[in-house]
Amino acid sequence: MESDKESQRPVLPKDLFRNGLTWILYEIFKHYFPSVVSCTFCVITWVAFSMDAFYQNVPGLYMIGRVVFESAINFPLGWLYYSKSHPDTTLLVQQVLKSNPGLDIEKWDEIANRLNSSFYQEHMWNTPYFFYDGQQGQLAFRNNVLRPYLEGKFEDISDKDKIQSAKFYLQSINENFKLSLKDNLPESFLNSELPRDTYRNKSMLHSRHLFMGIIFLRRQYQILLGIVMGLFQKSFFSLFCCIFWDQIFSRDNWSFYWLVYPEMGIMQGIKFLAIITKVSPGEELDKWDQIARYMNQYLSEEYKHLPNNNFFDGKHCLDCYQACFKPLSVGNSLVYGELKEIVEFTKRRVE
Repeated sequence: MESDKESQRPVLPKDLFRNGLTWILYEIFKHYFPSVVSCTFCVITWVAFSMDAFYQNVPGLYMIGRVVFESAINFPLGWLYYSKSHPDTTLLVQQVLKSNPGLDIEKWDEIANRLNSSFYQEHMWNTPYFFYDGQQGQLAFRNNVLRPYLEGKFEDISDKDKIQSAKFYLQSINENFKLSLKDNLPESFLNSELPRDTYRNKSMLHSRHLFMGIIFLRRQYQILLGIVMGLFQKSFFSLFCCIFWDQIFSRDNWSFYWLVYPEMGIMQGIKFLAIITKVSPGEELDKWDQIARYMNQYLSEEYKHLPNNNFFDGKHCLDCYQACFKPLSVGNSLVYGELKEIVEFTKRRVE
């Protein structure tokens, strides 16, 4: 029986490629448009650097070369990300209505497998590997169907299927939250150690905090250096490029912000809010320590490939709630927008 289930399991890129990076490179090289644009940018970069070396007093040439070179690297990645973030929503919604996957990742794997075949056979994509796994398919549904629904953007009759699929998904979230409230919280976890008992600070536990800080400081240093060089050379174009990249980086800083807290998907977010509801911590750090212990045990089981994906202490746990979930009570969030009703219910246990 187990062998039959294995043979019926959908085969996705996550099963065929060594890792996500090899899949990304394969997808880029299988499409001519990003490859041609990237090669064109590389040629422009070579010309700009060559002219800068020959005509050393021409202001802005080095900056032009640098901007174009970074574009040559970022454009294919940005193009691929945008393309895969906005698939054909009609086919996606049809599959969701047919399977009603909710938060079942195995059903999302099946949907991703069927859509990969459909996109390839209907010549909508050059490879049969559009979605890397079911989680990516679920993310596409959340971004293109669920989020617009929560923002009230679906009003036409033609959006009926999208509205229905979004309601099914939200219903599954509420059902999972109710089930999580029924789970017992083992008292044995209350005696477990927190990372603060072993490590002096979060940076020693999470190397990504240090990495995030280094990347942020490096970016700011490069921008500041470019501004100084632009003022020294009296190059308006150099100053414009520096200001432009500063705006781009500032928009991207939110992605670094999320690295401060443990990685949690929607299911883990539901579990987090359910534990908060049961403990009713208010702002008592001792109770938040309890929540951190329960969550650390849960996250260690869910993310075995991320050994340090946990909360440093109760204060870290409280900060995560206030930064990632509490804002939902007054608006939508980029990550956990579908948990707004649950957050409003949980909020009374925290205040």
